Amino acid sequence: MANTSKINGLVPVRYQGGGLYTGAANIYEIVVGDGTATMIGDLVKADSGTATDVYPTCVRHGTTGEVTSGLALGVIVGFVVVASGLDAAVPTLDVPLHRRASTKRFALVADDPRLVFEIQDGATTATPISSIGLNTGFMATAGSTVTGASGMTTGTTSATTTSSLPLKIIGIVNRPDNESGVASQKLLVMINQHYYMGGQTAV
Repeated sequence: MANTSKINGLVPVRYQGGGLYTGAANIYEIVVGDGTATMIGDLVKADSGTATDVYPTCVRHGTTGEVTSGLALGVIVGFVVVASGLDAAVPTLDVPLHRRASTKRFALVADDPRLVFEIQDGATTATPISSIGLNTGFMATAGSTVTGASGMTTGTTSATTTSSLPLKIIGIVNRPDNESGVASQKLLVMINQHYYMGGQTAV
């Protein structure tokens, strides 16, 4: 059967040890000077921008994410709701589906190095089962400002042993709506070289 193409970026599903992901995340600031819109499901890396609050900063990965462009630290799973006019009869709540370009926003990032993510296969030729255990890049395609969903998929080239690639394929989603070895299949990946593993230096 043909798989349905439904791109949501990277979606955390469980931990490498088998435990289910239950929504844990940490807060990061995306500074106003970042001119790239950021979506739920986007892979992010640590940012060298100056924080204006007590949280670390992050930025959307804009390349294939190899180590030379910064180590990935996690995936955005939501944004902090901003309230204004609290002294008014009806306060205003900004509940964002995505972070608009050049707007300061606090993102909720699933940043545990042990997390496993589901992502749509973007390879020109569908990734075979034999590629489990190999590494891959990703396509930093812009997401939807309507739904707030990330446009990221795995890279278009075949998975390899290249250690500097950001994602490691650890499986193919075993679900009735996902046929392996067919275009638009959903893969299980982990961050291959994580910002919080191995005593990495600051950006």
